[in-house]
Order: sequence, then structure tokens, then C-alpha cells
Amino acid sequence: MCAIMLSRMTTNQSNPGFGLEKWMTIPAVKWITEQGLLVKVEFSTPWGTCDVVGVELARTRVAERIANGQRRPIGPPLRIALFRLIPDVRTGQSTTVVALSERVDAPISSVETDLQALVERRFVLQHPDGSLQSLGCWAPLHTRIVAVELKLERIDQAIAQARSHTAFATESFIGLPQDKAARLVCSGRVREVEQAGIGLLAVNSEGATVLIRPAAKVPSDPVLQMHCVERFWSQCVPRGRRA
Repeated sequence: MCAIMLSRMTTNQSNPGFGLEKWMTIPAVKWITEQGLLVKVEFSTPWGTCDVVGVELARTRVAERIANGQRRPIGPPLRIALFRLIPDVRTGQSTTVVALSERVDAPISSVETDLQALVERRFVLQHPDGSLQSLGCWAPLHTRIVAVELKLERIDQAIAQARSHTAFATESFIGLPQDKAARLVCSGRVREVEQAGIGLLAVNSEGATVLIRPAAKVPSDPVLQMHCVERFWSQCVPRGRRA
């Protein structure tokens, strides 16, 4: 089977080869957008840059958030962490500035600044007694987050980076030129990809094909995941309606 795969892929006229890794970006973006996802390239993360990230948002949740008047992004990671810790209004529970400051281990003054922004942007209710409740019943906003790390060579580095992307992505892939991807599948190194819980894409000039699907797993950093999704929010709100 591996011999047949190699023969088919290396003789495919749509795979002339890539001189630079950045040349692989266009077909990778095409593969993601064809699935109906929003896409960003050169996506910055705390440990570096991910070549391509795609996000699928739940339309009903997007509509609900807009209807709530929450047209602006939540903001930086600390603000997101605070938002996640505030009980939803539907639970009947609440919290306080002091309690939040202790939980995130941040000065009360810093917490108050971010809470003010959350209140102004209509994500949080602050009652006369100072108690706080969240208006985030639409969360989480996404259904999928796909990360793709593109490499011509340096498979060790590609695997390590794709594994790091599982901190926020529901599906993390390495993307290799399709002949190299086929050879990897037929080699002992395929176990490294599978054990990392990531997937493998074979990329050619026309798009990409999934050779290995990533293991189903929950991203390890929910705050980073939400921050990632928030960076796509401006693509969801009609111009002139973000105030």
C-alpha cells in the first residue's frame, strides 16, 4: 500500500515541489477555507508562530452574542481568565473583585481595570453591592480550531511545534509536501506523529489531503483557546457595528 501511495503522489503533476515553505501557505489556506472555516496566517502564539490557523464558529452563538450587544472582542488573556471565572447570570451565583483577585493572583487594581472593560463591553453585570455575574451564555463560541504547521524538512521541529499548538487547537497538523508526507507515513516516524496526537497533511499546489487524523483531545489551555477565537471576532461583526 505504501508503494502505491508513493507512486501516485510522486507522479502527480499537481505536485511540482515547493521552493520555500511559505509557498505551501496558499494550498493550506485553501484546504481550510473549503471547510468553511475563518482563517489567519502567521498566527502568533506564546511560543512562536503557527503558519495557518482556522476557526469554525457556531452561527447561533455568534448571533446571540451580537444580539446581546457584545460586538467588541473580550480582550487580553487576563481579562478572558476573569471572564471565565465569573458565574453565569443564569446560575444565580456571583463573585467579587477580591475573590477574583485571589484566584488569578493579580493586584486588585489590575483586576478592577479589566472588570471595568468587561462591564463597559456588556460581558459582565456589576450589581450595586459590587457582586459580578457573567453574560456569556454563548460561550464557547467555536466548534473547531485547526492549526497547521508547514515544513519542507525539519520534521522533528514540525512535530514539536504542532504538539505545542494542541494547547489551543482542537486539531493540530503538520503539513509536508505530499511526496515527503507519503514517505513519512510509510516510515517508522509515523509513530512519532501518532503518539504526539497530531495529524499529517500532504500538501500540493492544489490543496491538501489528510493522511493522518489527529487524536481527539481537549486543548490544554482554555484561556489561550478562547483568546485565539477572540482574535477572529472582528471577522464576524458587520462594519460600523462594533462599538
